[in-house]
Amino acid sequence: MHSAVTIAPWLRELLVDPIGKRPLSQDGGFWVAECGFQYGETRGVLDLRRPTLFDRGSDWKAGQEAYEQWSTQLGIRDARSDYLKEIESVRSVYAAIPVSGRVLDVGGHQGRLRAFLKPDQEYVSCDPFLDAFQGLDRQPNLRAAYSCLDEPCNFVAAHAEHLPFASQSFDTVHMRSVIDHFRDPALALIEAFRVLRPGGHLVVGLTVEGGRAGRVSAKDRVKEAVRTALPWIGINRFTDHHIWHPTYAELRNVIESSGFDVLTTHWQAGWSDKVCYIDAKRRERHP
Repeated sequence: MHSAVTIAPWLRELLVDPIGKRPLSQDGGFWVAECGFQYGETRGVLDLRRPTLFDRGSDWKAGQEAYEQWSTQLGIRDARSDYLKEIESVRSVYAAIPVSGRVLDVGGHQGRLRAFLKPDQEYVSCDPFLDAFQGLDRQPNLRAAYSCLDEPCNFVAAHAEHLPFASQSFDTVHMRSVIDHFRDPALALIEAFRVLRPGGHLVVGLTVEGGRAGRVSAKDRVKEAVRTALPWIGINRFTDHHIWHPTYAELRNVIESSGFDVLTTHWQAGWSDKVCYIDAKRRERHP
């Protein structure tokens, strides 16, 4: 297994087939589903993705590949100022919305959220970006800013829509700047509901269309029209690979319709009321 990632004993007990949701058995170097499908390690990472569900050529696949290329370039740059700015920009967020208990970080990349957790918290990041930890040893500024990266991260490669974890296993599901990249945001939220314990919390951070007021300015409409037209003249570097562009009301609606009660919304400072963090609680179902 890649030296930067691990699978703790408590996490091994939670792993299930992402499709059938039945426990996986181990056979040599493979994790085997009840139907016989085998999962294994890819480049040192436990790979619980089902490739046929997210086939190449799809809009999601193109967006994921673009994101991975962008993330890799940032890693090569390794700019200390970028990391410090990132940390300071969300410090007040996690002071307002603490991420408690056992945490599943969906789209959690390298597990940088650990910088805001207690040292003894159980944490796992799941992300389709299997190579998120490649080159980490060549990023001294990143490791200096995020000392949590010196510790191996519980990590599995997986899709948000097909989480490979047993039901009612986590206290918090965290989704930061990712729900607009999911192929099916509603299905991902239903999966979050499934893996949360009764009374568990969902934390979603996202830039929303029209900001807090829900109104897209004329300037932003013009910018979007220009961006959409550029590929027709061969300029693709500004292509928007986001799958979904919800307003705050639309984001809140899909969260609530997926079984959650919104408790609070924190608007991140420095973003002109365009970036919100929603803290929602798993709604209890009574017979």
